[in-house]
Amino acid sequence: MNRKTLICFFILMFLGVSVLAMGRAPKAGVKAIDFTLEDLYGAPYTLSNYNSYYKDKIVFLNFWATWCPPCRAEMPSMQKLYESWDKNKFEMLAINIGEDKKTVENFAENGGYTFPILLDRDKKIAEKYMIRGIPTTYIINKEGKIVAKVVGSRHWTLEEIQSLIK
Repeated sequence: MNRKTLICFFILMFLGVSVLAMGRAPKAGVKAIDFTLEDLYGAPYTLSNYNSYYKDKIVFLNFWATWCPPCRAEMPSMQKLYESWDKNKFEMLAINIGEDKKTVENFAENGGYTFPILLDRDKKIAEKYMIRGIPTTYIINKEGKIVAKVVGSRHWTLEEIQSLIK
């Protein structure tokens, strides 16, 4: 091989590895990707604050949309889970992807959902987490590491969360 071909080969390999590294969704065992989003009332939520200020909490991080039937189907069980678990040990963050505040507010009010709902209007956090299907839920342990990723609707129970954490 001549020198130009060899240089091109290494450049292409480097670019290919870089693209592959960028294109991986967070998985079990890795630190959750940090973000800051506002809730329906304009209050900022930063995940790293949850992993330091709420250091002894498990975080249930759910990506969803109001137009998604499976997302709507799992919301009542998420509300029950939120109400039943000790707030000193558990936090739920539901990240709405790409919808306007009024649509999400109406949905939350009509459903009686009281857990924090965050707005990812420009879908940047969904992109960082490489969300390809919704609902997608990440369970993050007390050390800020992802312990489970669940794609698709579930009837969430305390027992299921505990089994995913172990």
